[in-house]
Amino acid sequence: MGFNMQVEKTKFLAYETELDLPISQLFQLAKSAESVIRLAVDIGGGTATFAAQMKTLHNVTVLTTTMNLGLPYNNAVAYRGLVPLHAPLQQRLPVFDGVVDLVRCGHAVNRWIPVTVMEFKFFDVDRVLRGGGYFFLDRFSGKRVDFERVFEPLIGKMKYKVVKWAVANKTTGSGGARNGEVYLTALLQKPLPK
Repeated sequence: MGFNMQVEKTKFLAYETELDLPISQLFQLAKSAESVIRLAVDIGGGTATFAAQMKTLHNVTVLTTTMNLGLPYNNAVAYRGLVPLHAPLQQRLPVFDGVVDLVRCGHAVNRWIPVTVMEFKFFDVDRVLRGGGYFFLDRFSGKRVDFERVFEPLIGKMKYKVVKWAVANKTTGSGGARNGEVYLTALLQKPLPK
């Protein structure tokens, strides 16, 4: 399953590259903006390590969308005492409008998703986030040229405040930097209603 507790227990805790957004930094940013994080959704959260860390450190409830692609990820989430959701990317999140404080998109949300599905997912993220809530793109991968042509304008349509925006060469996986692939980590804040 790729689940190694020694590795998992340190994730989201330390700042090692500009692509990292440790949970402590996330909460400092939220506090400085006089914002709270109580309820979150983690799209493509795998075995729910982000949810586990958020629960342990700040008692945040995180709903984790996960797919059983060859392995029972939903069971791993449930065994950890966390909430797994079966919500494919092309399906609306089963959450009321404007009630979520944070939506994180992990590795499952990347350039392999058709742009129309990506736009739908971003619209759905906007639907569930409350004003002042955060949209956290965590290591969104794609080709640098696609970021400039497709993804930056798509993200820009949301008119969110950019709190963090870091782009770095992709050094893992097939191709990586030699194929012009990069990662984006972004923390965006939804505007308050007028």
